[in-house]
Amino acid sequence: MTNDPLLDRVVAAVGDQYLIEAELGRGGMAVVYRALDLRLQRRVAVKVLPPELTFNSDVRERFLREAQTAAQLSHPNIVPIFSVDERGGIVYFVMALVEGETVGQLMRRAPARPLDEVRRVLAGVADALAYAHRRGVIHRDVKPDNILVDRASGRPMVTDFGIARAAAADSRLTMTGIAVGTPTYMSPEQALGEREIDGRSDIYSLGVVGWQMLAGEPLFVAANAPALLMKHVSEAPRPVRLLRPDVPAPLGGAIMRALAKKPEERWRDAEAFRDAVNGIGAPAAVATAFDAKAGTQHAPPPRPMPLPPVAPPPAMPPLTGAPEPAGPSFQIPPMPAGLSRRERRHWMREQQRAMRIAAGEAKQRASERPLPERILTFRRKLVGNLVSIGAFAAVNLLTYPDFLWFLFPTAFMTIDMLSKAGGLWAEGVELKQLFSRTPPARALGSSVASPATPGDAIAQRAAAVAPPDVLAGPLGAQLRRAAADRQAVDEVLAGMGAAERSMIPDVVPTAQDLLVRVGAVATMLHRIGDEGSLAAVEARLAALRAEPESLERERRLSLLERQRESLAELAERRRTLTSQLESALLALENLKLELIKLRSAGLSAGLNEATSATQHARALTRDIHHAVDAAEDVKRI
Repeated sequence: MTNDPLLDRVVAAVGDQYLIEAELGRGGMAVVYRALDLRLQRRVAVKVLPPELTFNSDVRERFLREAQTAAQLSHPNIVPIFSVDERGGIVYFVMALVEGETVGQLMRRAPARPLDEVRRVLAGVADALAYAHRRGVIHRDVKPDNILVDRASGRPMVTDFGIARAAAADSRLTMTGIAVGTPTYMSPEQALGEREIDGRSDIYSLGVVGWQMLAGEPLFVAANAPALLMKHVSEAPRPVRLLRPDVPAPLGGAIMRALAKKPEERWRDAEAFRDAVNGIGAPAAVATAFDAKAGTQHAPPPRPMPLPPVAPPPAMPPLTGAPEPAGPSFQIPPMPAGLSRRERRHWMREQQRAMRIAAGEAKQRASERPLPERILTFRRKLVGNLVSIGAFAAVNLLTYPDFLWFLFPTAFMTIDMLSKAGGLWAEGVELKQLFSRTPPARALGSSVASPATPGDAIAQRAAAVAPPDVLAGPLGAQLRRAAADRQAVDEVLAGMGAAERSMIPDVVPTAQDLLVRVGAVATMLHRIGDEGSLAAVEARLAALRAEPESLERERRLSLLERQRESLAELAERRRTLTSQLESALLALENLKLELIKLRSAGLSAGLNEATSATQHARALTRDIHHAVDAAEDVKRI
């Protein structure tokens, strides 16, 4: 070994427990040595925090804390940590030594990796991330060099959980909190410097790794780190199947969904991403649709087909718990084989026309959203753009102050926001209503030019918790009734003094939670609908049993019995949801009446009764929450 001052200090600190054999690698976060555990006689890896970071007490303490948290993770696809310690001014932890290579080393040797290897690596890492996320641990620095592949078994193993966060206290490394991770694989929310992120950030980074393993090149390339961060925030990724046509549609779609800019448009968790990569269940179908939406078209049909009629297909349904992605959802069918050049041109023109129709319909749907919702969306985007501009300006001034490149994205964002503000202004929204902190519904209601009636406020509350088709259905009257009770709660509270309202702080959130639950249960009931008559199926079964025995009779009997079981289960769930809906409506109405009685009788006389009603309503919301979660299974029947 060469004469290395750091190595000498490490040997002096841990030499009585570990025999340091060789240096395996080093980076900005740590130096890794291969060593022999003298007590257990096994090979280990010793990861040491560089001395220049050790002097920073915040970094040292956070490094130890993150390593201790990661040491509690026990999963086949996570490199286990054996010990964490600080001795002789050296902060280090000892982990298992994986005999193999990192994914980064594999890609440096052969950039584009085999499909089976990509699927195995992504599924294994996603499974490890799902396990860590369930325990509240976010990796924050998923990249090829942090994924080890065991040479004997081919099993991918993730290392360095939380180490990027451990260096967040050092401003030289983080650039005001922005570069907590590796820029090439950073999620947009990391690039913007958001302090609070969740597991969907790791899903994005893993999607970048998968994209690079398939395409053989990085997702984004730029001359410097700030420009690279800006691409992650604003530039749409190329569909991976355009660069590598042999990628299966489910795999390509799973990766492209993981690369969505907004966290809520990605996979809801790493388990769903893992299942989509493996082509298991419904997530695979959604991934295929998402891949088609990205514009890929590579799998030709097995035989020539006539020119198909072109019509915009239905919009892709969103995953449970995630909002529908913005923009048109249009799937381009594969080009039929055997077409002449003129027919191909005609086919392409028809597809472009259909895409324009789909885009127009999506724009029309967006414009039909309630005005308060669009104002709230405008405010959120305005705040997000201001944060982005501030982050870009900070990076610009800290790195290249002579060239103010941040003005270019600032100009594009400003033009976009001015366009949206102009559209809202044309609809009668005043500028003070756009930029005030008053809730949109209240701001519109206080407008002298276009006052909102109580009926409008109730309709807006109902529209905020249920889609239009549910409001137009048989459950619409109950939803509007709940919205009216919620409106009455606000009106009663508005007539009280601040001191009185402070004594019953749980009333507003409980009433709002009840209204949201009413909307959720009503939506579930509407989606279940009337799937058929159980009595009719029973009658068909009785008639079929009277027929002579045959193989066809047995097959039909089996199918009808399965249909009867499904209908019976749906009927039972419909009864449960109906009961929960009625209970929620009664609880919300009871809360309103108790508040009215409290205001008329005086606070001290009625406070105990109102508090009791609130507690009952809060307990009921928990029961309804469990019922709504159970009703999600209906979607998979």
